[in-house]
Amino acid sequence: MPEIVNLRDTRFNTDKYGYIEELRAQGFYARTADGYVVFNQREAEWVFACEDFRFAFFQIDPDQSPYLTKAIKHELLNMHGAPHARLRRIVAQALRDRIMEDLRSKITAITDDLIDAMPDRGVVDFCTDFSDPLPARVLGPMYGIPYEDVDGLSDWIRIGGRKIDALLSGDGIDVVEAANRSLHDYLRGLLKSRWDAPGDDIFSALMLADMDGDRLGEDELVFLAGEMAAAGVDTTRSQLPLVLDELLAAPSEMNKLRADPGLALRAVDEGMRFAPLPWAIPHKATRDVSWHGLELKEGDLVQVMVPAANRDPAVIGDPNRFDITRDRVRHFGFGHGMHGCPGSQLARMEMSIALRRLVERVASITPAGEPVRDPVQKGAAPVKMPIRIEKR
Repeated sequence: MPEIVNLRDTRFNTDKYGYIEELRAQGFYARTADGYVVFNQREAEWVFACEDFRFAFFQIDPDQSPYLTKAIKHELLNMHGAPHARLRRIVAQALRDRIMEDLRSKITAITDDLIDAMPDRGVVDFCTDFSDPLPARVLGPMYGIPYEDVDGLSDWIRIGGRKIDALLSGDGIDVVEAANRSLHDYLRGLLKSRWDAPGDDIFSALMLADMDGDRLGEDELVFLAGEMAAAGVDTTRSQLPLVLDELLAAPSEMNKLRADPGLALRAVDEGMRFAPLPWAIPHKATRDVSWHGLELKEGDLVQVMVPAANRDPAVIGDPNRFDITRDRVRHFGFGHGMHGCPGSQLARMEMSIALRRLVERVASITPAGEPVRDPVQKGAAPVKMPIRIEKR
């Protein structure tokens, strides 16, 4: 086993999966400069189970921004134990079938509007013209807010989503904090106006959710609603182009989807398994623990390498093949277990509706140039993606 594995090694950019298999062949874990990294689903599930581990943002300096530090501590992703379980139960009650089905019809209408705005034939930027505005516009019906407020809310989410990087580096932290404050202030105002007139939306459902007399306080509601909005917007914005990119690179799979648009949700799940946005998700041991010869001390950092776990050959047959008819298999693109992404249900719905309506209404989609990819994200999500379309 290598003495130290550098998770920023350039081989992860040039030959990611080849290098991962070299590392996996040497053992189920490797050391890093900060702790350890695990590659297989068995270990990923163990870490995500959260009994022995807590989600970790490395060494965040709370003095960088007391406000952002407080906000992060209130997010489901960084909570643990009974407080975390309580909020998950309230979220589950709020996302009841009636609300999600109503949202489904509205997402379909928004998707069709975006397709209508495209030329009948020609080149469009899939990111600018579709995957960016789609989740932003869904914020309207999701939280029952007027469309004139959506763009500002989406911008605050986009800028505010950089809070972890800002807290770690200090770069741009004032701008990031201001965006988060603006988002939270907007939600506090929405809460005040909604008390007398709750709507048929997720924000109202969270506000009214009652578990045996236990309801969310103002801070809990505001921070949770902000986290769910960010999760739904940012995941769809970045992951949907990755899924389409894989479909365009595998015409046989695109043809399967065209022949049966009902495969759209499977295509999303397989796309997230095959080309996940997350990279290495960090956790800290909450106590001394031993696992098949790996001896950890309380406080040791263990990272789950999502692309490796998603292609674990011990669990998934022919894991390096992209196959949208594959039976759904576990992937870690949304995390897993208690600390799974709170916006995963919404994101899967948005992306599957988007793919389905695209193949139903657009007769031909082909690449029109190389995508421009995010230079920071290890998932390499396209930020510009020219495609040539021809509508039916």
